[in-house]
Amino acid sequence: MPVLLITYDHSTMSLMLDPVPNFVKEYKHVQLSKSSYAIETDEKTMTIYHKIIPFLSINACLFIVTLTQPFACQGIEHVREWLRKHLPEN
Repeated sequence: MPVLLITYDHSTMSLMLDPVPNFVKEYKHVQLSKSSYAIETDEKTMTIYHKIIPFLSINACLFIVTLTQPFACQGIEHVREWLRKHLPEN
């Protein structure tokens, strides 16, 4: 199943009020950083974009990118394992 990277700039909103973490809970996902998630979904990038963009301010930056293997990372072990398990081969 495809995996999408969702990354956004939440500097214009309070992290306490950030609705994106609740949104990604609808999907198999892993949090990569404070405002970056990888989600497993058959939905298209523009579908996810249109679902998230109403939650963000007009000045926010949002990127949704399709991820595939191979990948390289330095970070938390459970994130590496999730990506190894879920990312499709290129």
